[in-house]
Order: sequence, then C-alpha cells, then structure tokens
Amino acid sequence: MRILIITQYFWPENFRINELSEELIKLGHKVYILTGYPNYPKGEIYSEFKKDHKEFSKYKGAEIIRVPLLARKNNNISLAMNYLSFLLSSIIIGYFKLKGKKLDLIFTYQLSPVTIGITSAFFSKIKNIPQIFWVQDLWPDTLVALNILKKNWQENLFKILVNWIYSQCDLILAQSKNMLREIENYSSVKGNTHYFPTWGESDLFLKVALPAQEIKPKDIFTIIFAGNIGEAQDFPNIIKAVQHLISNKEVNFRIILVGDGSKKAWVINEVKKLKIQQFFEFYNSFPLERMPSFFRHANALLVSLQNSKVFNMTIPGKIQFYLSSGIPIIGMICGAGAEVIKQSGGGLVCDSGDYKKLSNIISQMINMDKINLKNMGLKGKKYASKEFSKSTLINKLDKIFINYYYEKKR
Repeated sequence: MRILIITQYFWPENFRINELSEELIKLGHKVYILTGYPNYPKGEIYSEFKKDHKEFSKYKGAEIIRVPLLARKNNNISLAMNYLSFLLSSIIIGYFKLKGKKLDLIFTYQLSPVTIGITSAFFSKIKNIPQIFWVQDLWPDTLVALNILKKNWQENLFKILVNWIYSQCDLILAQSKNMLREIENYSSVKGNTHYFPTWGESDLFLKVALPAQEIKPKDIFTIIFAGNIGEAQDFPNIIKAVQHLISNKEVNFRIILVGDGSKKAWVINEVKKLKIQQFFEFYNSFPLERMPSFFRHANALLVSLQNSKVFNMTIPGKIQFYLSSGIPIIGMICGAGAEVIKQSGGGLVCDSGDYKKLSNIISQMINMDKINLKNMGLKGKKYASKEFSKSTLINKLDKIFINYYYEKKR
C-alpha cells in the first residue's frame, strides 16, 4: 500500500511518527512523508538541515517531501506564523510536490496544530483516498489550558473548525480513552473513532547501552527528565518541590534535564537565582536512540503536567517510553497519565501542582531499598509490554489501513 503520512514534525525531530514510518516500511508499505523544515523544539531551523537539505530527504526507506515554514521561535506570534506557514505551504507547495504520485491512504499525525487536518482533508479529496486522523493533542482545549484563547467566541470558533476537520475523517484515532470520549462529543463524529495509544516498548531497550559520556557519573540519586521543557510541564512547581525538599533535610540527589523548549532558559535562570544549581544539570536534545544511554545514569525518571482538563485526558508518550525502560517513574500528573503509572505499579505519583507531595515522593524514592526500587521498575516494564506492545499496536494499525483501503475501493 502507498501511504502518505502528514505531520508537521518528523526526523530529525524526535517523535513517535518516525518509528511508525519505519515499522510500516518493514510491513511492506511504500511510505511518503509530507512535513516541514525541522525546527522543534529550539524554534530555529536546524543548522545541519540548512547546510544540506538532501541529507534529510529519506528516512529508513521513507521518501520525505519537505515544505518550507517559518521557524516557531519562542513567542506566541512566531508560533502562530509557524502553524499558518506550514498549513499554506503543505497545501500549495505540497500539491505540486505530490502531483503525479499514486497514493492509497493518508495517515495524519495530529499534534499541535489541529489545522494539519485542513491539509489532510485537502489531499484526501483531490486524491479520493481515505484519511485516518491520529489525535495526540485536543484543540481548542490545549489553547484554553495554556491561556492562549481567553474569549468564549474564540474557543467556539475553533470548535467549529475542529468539528469540520473531524467530519472529513474516515477514522479518528485517540491516544487515550478519556480523549476518545471528548472527541465523540462533536456532532460530526458518528461511530468512526477508535482508541489507539502510543506503544511503550522500543527496540532501543533490547540491548544494554553504555552510559552517556556527556553526563558525569556521580554516586548520588539521579532523576532524569527527558523531553520538551515547556509551559505545560510545570517547572515552577518542580523547582518548588526541590526547595521544599532541601529546606527540610539534607539530601543528596540531582535532577538532569535532557531536552529543549520554551521554558528552558527560564528554568536555568530561576535555578541560578534561587542558588540551587547543585541539584540541576542541563543538556541539549539528543536523538531518541541515545536515550537508553542517558537513562543508564537514572535511578528514577520524572514526568509532569499542569492540572487542566485537556492535559488530564492525555497520556504523555514519554510515560510508555519510561515504563519500557524498567526504571521507576516519579509523576506529578493527574488524569489518564497518573492512572497508567498507578495501574502499572511502576512508580509513585502525586497530583499536578502539588509540589509538597512531589518532594515527599522524591524523598521516598531516594530512601527506598535498591531491590524494591528495581522491582518497581520491572513492574512498569511488564505492564508496558502487556498494555502498550509495539508489535501488537502496529499490526492492529496495519489491519485498520487495509480495511479502510478496501472499503474506499468498493
């Protein structure tokens, strides 16, 4: 089957869609990727991409069709222009780049923005092929949670757009059951939804990686946070938790942040201002395949999200990845993500924003017996293998693709 994946974010940016495209190729499909110039999460077009575009036109057998966009930078106006430029570029330039290519199905990876659904609807119509829409991020709910949309009329306008986008989809996949229920509230959605979570296991953990040389080994309890350092991750309360913990007792630990994002500079400055630099280490983003080597330094892995309706419906993809590593999780998170951690037995969790409880569970982890700590991590790994098996989910998706392809041909 000839599959067009539409995604604003793709390799060398670190997203699960990279791994999915590779797996589809292994199953014998021909895969095309319609995407933009890489600029996430730093907000600038990657320098290596600028040097040689051609080096980024193939990925493990997939043909990448790239269209220009304005870099997202680190402010809301630039981000809006980034979204708008990709929308226009993907339709106008994408049309000419895809002209003449025979396609059987469209698979859309919908993070922010939801407007990528306009692009997928356009190509679904002109190519007369089904489109499957995988929702990772609920709009306009996310914009409301981040205080970007402040007026009811703005929210309602976006809901009209989202309802239309959903009406153009042959099938809508949701990454959590809570998110699925929310999607089903739209009038245009009529029984064409399916729960499809992000997989947990990864071939990256099959081999024992050597510890990352970038990190200096220390005989102290090490917590690693990997991924986007943004507004939604609630770093002010993580910092408060550290302050609360060290004000009550002498503790020997460090939190290592591996990643970039709009709040990283703020976190670095705040840590310096509060004179708690000894408890934090900062590293840039690295390819996903490097993460096992960084995790070799970790006694625990940290995940956090602000407390809002939309975030509580989301299972951050890093939770499945963390569980697969066999390392215990420390979570400051509510809703679906918290439930996964609790059900797995693979970590300790407190409510979003509860920095005092977060400091308590960090203290619990630090003082936990090494055997109990290891068993906790193994419980998480076993749960991920059962509930978020990559091979099971990819094969299920493959069957969905085949069913919708033949359904359209009837």
